[in-house]
Amino acid sequence: MKRFIHIISAMLLVIGFTSCEDYLTEESPDQPTSDQIWVSYEAVEQYLATTYSYISTTGWTYHEYFYLPENFRSDDIHPESGTTDWGYLQRIVNFSNTASEGVPAYMWNRWYVGIKMANDIIENVPTMDMLSENEQNELIAEAKFLRAFYHFNLKRNFHDIILRVSVPKSPEELSQALATEDEVYTQIEEDFSFAAAHLPQSWASQYWGRATANAAFAFLGKAHLYQADWSEANKAFEQISGHALVRGTAYRSMFDGTAEVNEEVIFSRGYTEEQIDALDIYHQLGVAMAPQGYNGGWNMASISDYCASTFEDGDIRKAASILEHGQEFDGTIVDFPNPDFKMSLKYVESINAISTNRSVVDLILMRYADVLLMQAEALNEMGQDTQALTFLNQVRNRANLSSVSLTGDELRTEIRKQRMLELVSEGQRFYDLARWGITKQQLVASGNPYAEKFEDKHNYFPIPLEEAQRNKYVDPTPGF
Repeated sequence: MKRFIHIISAMLLVIGFTSCEDYLTEESPDQPTSDQIWVSYEAVEQYLATTYSYISTTGWTYHEYFYLPENFRSDDIHPESGTTDWGYLQRIVNFSNTASEGVPAYMWNRWYVGIKMANDIIENVPTMDMLSENEQNELIAEAKFLRAFYHFNLKRNFHDIILRVSVPKSPEELSQALATEDEVYTQIEEDFSFAAAHLPQSWASQYWGRATANAAFAFLGKAHLYQADWSEANKAFEQISGHALVRGTAYRSMFDGTAEVNEEVIFSRGYTEEQIDALDIYHQLGVAMAPQGYNGGWNMASISDYCASTFEDGDIRKAASILEHGQEFDGTIVDFPNPDFKMSLKYVESINAISTNRSVVDLILMRYADVLLMQAEALNEMGQDTQALTFLNQVRNRANLSSVSLTGDELRTEIRKQRMLELVSEGQRFYDLARWGITKQQLVASGNPYAEKFEDKHNYFPIPLEEAQRNKYVDPTPGF
């Protein structure tokens, strides 16, 4: 299947850190120059595809610069020697990071380039008289979705961020003050709302991977959830339609590459076998998460005993998410050198993907189970426990678990537990703990080896030092 999201340029191979001047002039070597982009729908569509590419990256840079900070600092996944033996990675997971770290700076710079490209589209498409109003709105809506997506990722990772809603015309215009939290979320909400109003609920199959109205509503609700704006979050989630939970063995198929296109996935970052040879685009989560001595595993992290032991008997998600010694995987019996090791199995399709250091399973950024649990959370916080239970029990029942009947704090505890189990290894848990204000509590409870070094300031990264040095309106984040 030809997917829109796979029309991604080879610029992924060459783009790293970006200077002020680069940000102003960033153009892909295999894309049309600026005077060639704003001439047709197809040319803008190609530029839009490149704008999507900043969601992630390729090879080892993905698991070190995105997956690691999203997953390795929590109670469900603990770092191992493949991470802690490297100083620049160890400082992230043992909470000794400073403002000069390369990992968060990479995230910061990459997402802002994505925002710059989205702003290019938002500013230039209205001047394209050859496009109909509907075509213009659709392209602008996708760009606004991506601008909101990148701003939201920045907001949940950094103490403070710059809100960029126009293309700087000079280096001087790059020096911009930090935005308030209200300003950031207001813009995020406006962008996702515009996207929801002008994007289709779904695309034709060849365009799988493009943002939809449902994706916009899902992230709009999530943005409200992060502000504890429960009523508005629930309203956004109520607008989602046409999605459902996959059942039985189809659950594992979301994460092993056999059925990535399904009714549960709302938004994902796609990979294909063809990209490996043509563009050298892939990720390495299989080998990164495999233990040392198992098909060349790099031993970067493991599922915590705390998380693994929380699964109830009969829960089908455990075997689909965690690989343990003595189990069968890809037609063979697993023989881990350390029989107590628990390997994350999500986004790992085969032994070959581990041994060749190449995985092409799509990375899920939003799925319906996440929406149901977020909606259950919002309703519980609003005191509407009966409705909250309906959504929670849909997730439990799909996991082969019986329904529960809980209220108040007990229901809140169950919802939070189900978010850990349902979304383990999907880059959600650390951010959940941070917004709930219980990060250290859970790090201690799970036996995270660096729990005692965690301080509340570590819920977010400081503004990268290079940004503070080049921007006269930005001061370094205190405490780092």
